[in-house]
Amino acid sequence: MLLSIGMLMLSATQVYTILTVQLFAFFNLLPVGADILAGFLINSKPENACEPIMPPPVKDNSSGTFIVLIRRLDCNFDIKVLNAQRAGYKAAIVHNVDSEDLISMGSNDIDVLKKIDIPSVFIGESSANSL
Repeated sequence: MLLSIGMLMLSATQVYTILTVQLFAFFNLLPVGADILAGFLINSKPENACEPIMPPPVKDNSSGTFIVLIRRLDCNFDIKVLNAQRAGYKAAIVHNVDSEDLISMGSNDIDVLKKIDIPSVFIGESSANSL
């Protein structure tokens, strides 16, 4: 099921997520002190972030917060997120390629994991295309 809001197309899952968050906010059930991360989304260059990526543009906007969109494949998730952090992004969104399957972004390298401080999430390809 898709819901159209102006030019925005939302899947049933996205609508459910939005309604759930709004319901939690309405009833004041969001975690106390929950921080909301908002910023400008930038495509990673290179797209797979398996090597150091281009940093965000000069901070000439109001928030100065940039989130990077990274393509899955070619290297481990932890390397992608660490490269995003080192470039100066405040969060990383890794998206699947030619698939809507969601997978857990894990790592076996504890040393790399200890270096990562930014939040990251994995999404399907259509969600990435919507962003």
